[in-house]
Amino acid sequence: MSLMPLPELKACLARFAGLHVGVIGDFALDAYWTIEPAAALPSVETGLPTQPVSEQRYAAGAAGNVVANLVALGCARVAAFGVVGRDPWGAELLRILQELGADVGGMARQERDWATVVYAKPHVGGREQSRIDFGDFNRLRADTGARLLDDLEQALPRLDALVINAQARAGIHDESLRRRLAALIAANPGKACIVDSRDPAAMVPGCALKINDREAAGCCGIAIPPEGHVAREQTLAAANQLFARRNRPVFVTRGSAGMVVCDPTGIAEVPAVPLEGEVDTVGAGDAALAGIAVSRACGLTPVQAACVGNLAAAVCARKLRQTGTASPAEILALATEAAGS
Repeated sequence: MSLMPLPELKACLARFAGLHVGVIGDFALDAYWTIEPAAALPSVETGLPTQPVSEQRYAAGAAGNVVANLVALGCARVAAFGVVGRDPWGAELLRILQELGADVGGMARQERDWATVVYAKPHVGGREQSRIDFGDFNRLRADTGARLLDDLEQALPRLDALVINAQARAGIHDESLRRRLAALIAANPGKACIVDSRDPAAMVPGCALKINDREAAGCCGIAIPPEGHVAREQTLAAANQLFARRNRPVFVTRGSAGMVVCDPTGIAEVPAVPLEGEVDTVGAGDAALAGIAVSRACGLTPVQAACVGNLAAAVCARKLRQTGTASPAEILALATEAAGS
């Protein structure tokens, strides 16, 4: 497979330590609960069996997982801009972000009409059950959105890169915030900005775009059956269309098929790192996004940035039953291994 030369990759990875990166988006808490039905007791109040939880763990999800990946990549400073509710979940999410070393000064608390976004994932016998979601009925208040963008505007001149995440069903990206965010980016044309969004309305102009092949096809009116495979030709067509609309680099992830990149030089296919054995792709997209963002901030070309993103995603995919991250040492080790195979 084609990778960056190892000395060039090593030099790039070393430069991550000097970067200051901001993340604005939908911050969430991932909650993992292990339920033991065999230990259930009938509830005194209802007579229904309880669902005893033997183990619980929590991690930063959505934009929070992007922060975790940027920290793992060694960035000198990672600043978070998002919203939490005044609830125990919000306090836990802020604690986790601070424990990671992120700057949470840009995290706003909204007193009303906002529940911290939580994706609660009960597991029984090692299998994930129906997810329980909090925050699907949030409404961003005008004063909260204004404070969020005021904080970002103050920080933006000091940032080397800005990552925009739009993931929640009822997140921060209302029309007012999108409009002002687009104006801030237009006022800082040299800033390395990238957006990762499932919603075309939240794909802020003036930014590079990271998107997976199925979502890219959907944005371009290319019909793909629910269980169908997105063909290579369909991915290439979608990447071309999205670049023509935005005139900014487009990165379309294709899982084990790698990544398609479209920029002013044309379209390129960047192969994935071959992996053997069991893989776990949870969080791989966020790892790829973080790798692309910091690589672009270091001046790498879109194709080179995609190579780093693929390596970060592959490191993450090797970490089973966890939302993995990738460090520079792990990326370099995998690249060395792949170069020798």
